[in-house]
Amino acid sequence: MGNTIQEKWLVILNPHAGSGKGKKDRDDIIRKLTNAEFRFELVISEHPKHIIQLTIDAIGRGFRKLIVAGGDGSLNEAVNGIFKQNFCPPEEVTVGMIPVGTGNDWIKTFGISNYYKDAIKVLRNGKTMLQDIGRIRFTENGMEKTCYFANMAGFGFDALVAEKTNLLKNKGRKGIALYLQALGSSFWNYKTAKTHVLIDGLEIDELIFSVSIGIGKFNGGGMMQAPGAIPDNGLFEVTIIKKIGLWGILRNLTGLYSGEYVKDYRVSIFQAKKISIRSAHNIAGEADGEILGDNKFEIDILSQKLSVIYNPDKYLKIN
Repeated sequence: MGNTIQEKWLVILNPHAGSGKGKKDRDDIIRKLTNAEFRFELVISEHPKHIIQLTIDAIGRGFRKLIVAGGDGSLNEAVNGIFKQNFCPPEEVTVGMIPVGTGNDWIKTFGISNYYKDAIKVLRNGKTMLQDIGRIRFTENGMEKTCYFANMAGFGFDALVAEKTNLLKNKGRKGIALYLQALGSSFWNYKTAKTHVLIDGLEIDELIFSVSIGIGKFNGGGMMQAPGAIPDNGLFEVTIIKKIGLWGILRNLTGLYSGEYVKDYRVSIFQAKKISIRSAHNIAGEADGEILGDNKFEIDILSQKLSVIYNPDKYLKIN
């Protein structure tokens, strides 16, 4: 049983990804995978966090090759399933992406196209690398929890934008305007809080607008918030934005997409393995767009722990 299943792919499709694009494109994705001569079994995620359980079940059944047809949130759930299961070391599971989401930020660092046909060609080539994974320990409603992320985590303003983005997605909004709308409405509701951040032992204790922790370079639908991030170097790229007004945000808007915003005097960049974030006030947190926790986070890096299919010709190249 084991070997035959190990050669087969499990395709996990999120029908809600991309504001329903997953459901609409399901037959097209199946056809393109079949034409590319993939042997696969298809499972459909039915509710939030379902992909975590589908991934754990698949690995328990002997699958070691997964394709996630979804967005960054779908990949995040698959990664959490891989790291929460007890059947095999995480590195033994290989993950590939067919991007169906709204933002599709993880694929941008790894050189994977938004077009299904081209993304499936990368899967067919099967070139893999071991990328780093972030682990976050936090409290939620008084309970200790652990989660994992493959691309980027954000705290403060970033997390509020992610929360607003999710609400807008649920209302069927899509495209780049969705992120800009979330950015604008978040600004009016956000209070910069006194935050204590410990970055590999370096203490920062002041009014902080946001903290971004990157394995990949992009989030928020193409904003290059961690321009120097390298996914397999065993280090996070940490971007801290200190108190900044509306004019500061507007002036840096194009810089957010080009990575140039890091030149602003209110922005500091660090490379680190371990970060601790605490605030007297509740501070929002998010990992790959998934909302978590309240006011205390411990983040560390697990070096080269996830086998992913990538495009070596376009890896780390900014288009």
